[in-house]
Amino acid sequence: MGTLRILAERDVRAVLDTATALDIARRTLIDQAAGGSRLSTPSAMVLDASAVGGPKFKFKAAAVSHLGASGIRLLAHPAPTPMTTANFTAVYRHGGYEMAGLVSDHWLSRLRTAAFGAVTASALVRPGPLVVALFGTGGISAEIVPMLAHELPMTELRVTSRRAESMAAFGDAHAPALPCPMRAEPVARRATQGADLVITLTESPSPLVLPGMLVPGAVVCSMGSYNEVDFAVLAECDRFVVDDIDFAAEMGDGGAWIRQGHLTREAFAQRVDALACQVLAGDRPGRTRARERVMALVQGMAIGDVAFAAQALASAEARGLGRTIELD
Repeated sequence: MGTLRILAERDVRAVLDTATALDIARRTLIDQAAGGSRLSTPSAMVLDASAVGGPKFKFKAAAVSHLGASGIRLLAHPAPTPMTTANFTAVYRHGGYEMAGLVSDHWLSRLRTAAFGAVTASALVRPGPLVVALFGTGGISAEIVPMLAHELPMTELRVTSRRAESMAAFGDAHAPALPCPMRAEPVARRATQGADLVITLTESPSPLVLPGMLVPGAVVCSMGSYNEVDFAVLAECDRFVVDDIDFAAEMGDGGAWIRQGHLTREAFAQRVDALACQVLAGDRPGRTRARERVMALVQGMAIGDVAFAAQALASAEARGLGRTIELD
């Protein structure tokens, strides 16, 4: 007889914090470079059941050896059902076949995306002090701000968004806890002027970062789902880093550039200088000179979903959190 533990959103939030998230992301990337954390083949599978009255589903699987777990992320979009009751990661512990838990990953997915972006950016930027420009004031941006403060010697954080009220509310929520000034900057070119690190976390369908915006030595880290960085910016960059070539060629800027006909999938793969995991592990350089411009596409991987879910599950078990179901 086995026991299945189910973690709701409140359980996950109770057992993970900024420092833990950054540690999980860093260890998982290093584990990936060593061949221990692996994505399924294919890395994602989609099922569209709308023609028969169902939602759209996506399934992503991975193994994470440093936590001794594998898992499957299950995503559905059956509006108006809340995301908190639709998206879970199923965790299987190595050494057996029983499912150990179901972990709600609505907030968890934002936390792991922010953590992987923050640790990747910290491995690519020049030594500080640093000026950071952040595009977007959504859920992932809210998670990445304290991570950037934890990882980087920031002297200023500039935040830009389409809506003035969003920037004001974001500043009210996060500025008091920062060790550096935060200011709202609605004009994209002014936000990036002299910035050492530019992070895009938006749903923008058209480019926000344009040619001529990045100063020598700057890093641009694109993390949105659509097209935030103009293709011509890639030509201005000396180094190109992605977390996963296949996924980066489908989602975000990489997928947009390929669909726009700027380059083929094969040319995209050839343009990549290093994977994020290789940079974190020290296998390949993120930069070779201080004045190099570096572009990183961080879309998030199933190894992150599984690693965060497995860590949350272990911590919840130790604290007696979540609901348990006996399976026979």
